[in-house]
Amino acid sequence: MWTVSRLRRLLPLAVVSLLAVLTACSSSTPAASAGATASKGPWTFTDDLGKTVKLDHAPTRVAGMNDEVVPLLHYGLKPVASWGYSAIKDDARFDGLDTSGIAQIGTAYGELDLEKLAAARPDVIVSEVFPTDEKGTIDKSQPDYGFKDLAQQKQVEAIAPVITIVIGGDGADVVDHTTKLATALGADSATVAKARTRYDTAAAGLKKAAAAHPVTVTALYADSDGVNVAKAQDDPALRLYADLGVTFFAPTPKGYYWANYSWENAGRIGGDVWLLEQDGYDSAHLKKQPTVADSAALAAGQVHPWVSAALDYVSQADYMNRLAGWLTDSKAVTG
Repeated sequence: MWTVSRLRRLLPLAVVSLLAVLTACSSSTPAASAGATASKGPWTFTDDLGKTVKLDHAPTRVAGMNDEVVPLLHYGLKPVASWGYSAIKDDARFDGLDTSGIAQIGTAYGELDLEKLAAARPDVIVSEVFPTDEKGTIDKSQPDYGFKDLAQQKQVEAIAPVITIVIGGDGADVVDHTTKLATALGADSATVAKARTRYDTAAAGLKKAAAAHPVTVTALYADSDGVNVAKAQDDPALRLYADLGVTFFAPTPKGYYWANYSWENAGRIGGDVWLLEQDGYDSAHLKKQPTVADSAALAAGQVHPWVSAALDYVSQADYMNRLAGWLTDSKAVTG
């Protein structure tokens, strides 16, 4: 989730030449991705930034950010390495998934163990990037999300080609792009088709629930500095739900993606149902804040987790089912 800055103390980075030596000397590496077999012919894939990766065989060893590794696992693939802004065991999106054999090379933003990444011998590495405005502009002067800087990204690219997924625009499109990559990496077509059916069924259920229970939903993050309310049209997943009929609270502060409220002004935040990002304050903390303690959604107990579900058929189906249930159980409590 790109909700807050998770920049922490950055570890010293090893030089690429050292990584190459360690790769050659490594005697223990994770198994190749399950469901992926090397082809005899060349393999190409063009990512969302227009970069074309060309290999002499289909990649079987894939590394990536947690956000992109979760979809691959759902589609039956087994990446060899992963990193994110938390440990795999602390990331609820991995619950129920077999993560054995996945080398964890980073648990904080920008802190990657490049020696460990090189030792995993990935054929390709999957990352992501977010637009900087409503037009979908990608700032090419900045690294992909999760890398400390461009220098670190270049070190990663020296280990294996990087495939970038753009997390912006219509969530349904992002899900399709993620699935296209998984298929290219060897995901079983029957597994993908089953996941798509599950996704379509959940989407239909959410659409029905939104029509039958017209409540207003607010997605937000809160900490000691104040409250940030997400603008649904700027978040791919929230936009997907909005396209299915979910009504979202429209915050007034200007800016891309986030509308920022100080605690003094937080009482202006509306919505019958709140989706609360899990990395910040929980409901108990909110109830201690005088300006929001009496908010209608909080008082009614209509506050639920916003878990930033991965953009794949399975993850989104699960969250849409949960959201449909919350809408069904909620009532309008604001004017």
